[in-house]
Amino acid sequence: MKRLLILFTLISFMTIGCKSHKDNVVNARPEFNAEETWQLATMRGKEVTFAEGQKKVSIQINPEAGTFGGNSGCNRYFGTFKDLGNGKMELSDFNGTKMACPEAFHKMENNYMQLLHRCDAYRLTEYSLELLQGDKVLLSFEKVK
Repeated sequence: MKRLLILFTLISFMTIGCKSHKDNVVNARPEFNAEETWQLATMRGKEVTFAEGQKKVSIQINPEAGTFGGNSGCNRYFGTFKDLGNGKMELSDFNGTKMACPEAFHKMENNYMQLLHRCDAYRLTEYSLELLQGDKVLLSFEKVK
């Protein structure tokens, strides 16, 4: 009887352990969240540094609304986002504000926007977003906490 009780207890613990593991499974393919903001980390593989007083370059993507937007270091920008599946995307209808900023801010902004226009694919993880042209990473971002 004692052995049966021990066996029953062990089986119960194993069942509970399996159930809790099953409940903690994480979505293997992250999806965009319209509330998340991504801050630029690299352009063409080079780490980005921001000048004093410069706003951080960022992007938000909302596939349900079909939009994207953010801050380009000086101005706000926005446009249309279309997820084509399998990590492919289309960014179009670019528009934005036209504020006066120091030359250094505009230089980074122009470089960023030129690269953003060329992006046609993405890779998304829980904490990073890469925008690509083909399979080449043009821009990488880190999730803002």
